[in-house]
Amino acid sequence: MRARSYAYAIATLILAFELEAAGQQPAPSPTPVGTGVETIVCLRHGEKPPRGLGQLTCQGLNRALALPAVLLGKFGTPDYIFAPDPAVKVFDGTVTGYDYVRPLATIEPTAIRVGLPVDTDFGFLAINRLERELTRPRYNGKTIFVAWEHRMLDEMVKRLMIRFGGNGAEVPPWPADDYDSLYVLRIDRHNAANPISFTHDHEGLDGLSADCPESKRP
Repeated sequence: MRARSYAYAIATLILAFELEAAGQQPAPSPTPVGTGVETIVCLRHGEKPPRGLGQLTCQGLNRALALPAVLLGKFGTPDYIFAPDPAVKVFDGTVTGYDYVRPLATIEPTAIRVGLPVDTDFGFLAINRLERELTRPRYNGKTIFVAWEHRMLDEMVKRLMIRFGGNGAEVPPWPADDYDSLYVLRIDRHNAANPISFTHDHEGLDGLSADCPESKRP
């Protein structure tokens, strides 16, 4: 409950900034309607503090607030959004661990902008379950944003490539200091010759301010 209450507080803070951009309309999805191509956009959480804390830094928060314009401009409005269960602890070199709110806090501004829930059914280590979920027929032709831990994303993308007959070696290792990469999979179950493709894209959001934004009073 603490983690979910905390995540709600983060979402409330973010909403104050998102309301300023509410009138902007996202660009149309680059995936033509009716093609049956599933697009999975994998992004890492924003920058984290040296001690981890399960949390973002102010720079990470600024990245999260800038993400809606980037993601919607590149991929259009998503149909589904996933992030890890924030109540599952990460340890970041500590004994007691922390509730893992980073990915959820990173993707919340985007979810708020498009009016979608974030599916947090899976813990951050349950990447096998997430992989199985994303291969269900219900996601055919859909666009999905997945905010997660970078090593887990790297593993899942490689395995999905292999699962659909692609080459997992096309997927580069995700560096520990890289918060800007986007790993994009497109799955076309009707294309027997080339059912899956991988693209290494970028947010273009490195170097944002390390100072937290100030909320504006009404």
